[in-house]
Amino acid sequence: MPDLALIIVGGPAMDPVELDLEKPRTAGRSSSCDVVFDDPSISRVHVEFGKDAAGIFITDMESRGGVFLNRVRLEAGQQEHLSNRDLLVMGPWSMLVRLASDATPEPALEDTESPTEVPEAQEDSSREDAMYATRASIFMRLRADGTLDREVGWNEFAEKYSRVIAGFARNAGLRSQDADDVLQDVLMGFFRVSADFAYDPAKGRFRGYLKRVTLNAIRSRHRRRRPDLNLDPDWELPAMDQSTDAIWDRQWTEQLLNRAMDQVRESVEDRTWKAFELYGMRGTAVDAVADDTGMTAEAIRHAKMRITKQIREIVNRLREEEG
Repeated sequence: MPDLALIIVGGPAMDPVELDLEKPRTAGRSSSCDVVFDDPSISRVHVEFGKDAAGIFITDMESRGGVFLNRVRLEAGQQEHLSNRDLLVMGPWSMLVRLASDATPEPALEDTESPTEVPEAQEDSSREDAMYATRASIFMRLRADGTLDREVGWNEFAEKYSRVIAGFARNAGLRSQDADDVLQDVLMGFFRVSADFAYDPAKGRFRGYLKRVTLNAIRSRHRRRRPDLNLDPDWELPAMDQSTDAIWDRQWTEQLLNRAMDQVRESVEDRTWKAFELYGMRGTAVDAVADDTGMTAEAIRHAKMRITKQIREIVNRLREEEG
């Protein structure tokens, strides 16, 4: 595997970018760059990728349109180290980061059984819906690596993972209604096994486990609907290749970012968060943000740096806990 791979998960179609970083590599609009992104919003030399003792890093080469790492715009000339499954945005492209140093093989989705099979949904689930509403929590246990060894409330579980599950189902080709049904199947499946739920970490991280459970639910939903919809009996869900697998990881990273940002937002003043959103996430000129918020340019830059660090720390912790 190359030192760095960038998987396109949004924007114009493009093959994955794979880079060995025995020397710095550039990306931009110019044909002289190691990687060419052909779009007017991309500067001639937009970014540079490199490697040092601390890992793989990206440097904004004072690009005109900027580069966004996990939704935060880098400063002109800023260098920032990358983590596996980070999200990069340059011009119209969204890319998922893959690092060789952090590659952790997971069991092939089609060749292994899920640690916990999701039972098929009942046609009349009113009784279980009532139970679901009153059951307070699910205990999730990962002993070997210390992750998710805690009790999680049902509402918290649904809030954290619903968007990932439903989004993955839609990207697998299901209609919105069918994706919502898959989400219900997965949540109800967890509810049914919650009393005895003990996830085996030897089978992979929780992120991969939930992906496989969701995949089982998609296939089960399709099998049940074939007779009613006159679907092709030989149809199977497409194999999980690198780009399709990246869709799950993109949605997983986005829900981690949402959770981290919500947590940090509760700890800062409204004015400070507004400055971070405008300057750090939208790229609004610092002078305009200063006029809008009444903060100094120095305070705005400091707030961006502090909040970005807090978000990164929370995301890293969640990745350790949940994969």
